[in-house]
Amino acid sequence: MSAFVTVMTALLRGRQRVLVVAIRLIPLLIVTACWAPALIVLPLWPSGHARALTLLANLKDWSLGLQKDNETRSGS
Repeated sequence: MSAFVTVMTALLRGRQRVLVVAIRLIPLLIVTACWAPALIVLPLWPSGHARALTLLANLKDWSLGLQKDNETRSGS
């Protein structure tokens, strides 16, 4: 068991940044994928264009909030 932990620690040390970015990217991809059908269909409905723009603004604000949160945590 100790050898396994040592090997995993050595592997994670080199790939830690990649793993952190991947873990932080997954929620953004999920949210974008969930909103994609609405962004495709809404502009076809009456007054749907305004609602689609609101969704896009919310998605942009949310993703920028994640970026600022990441910068705060990393100390940049």
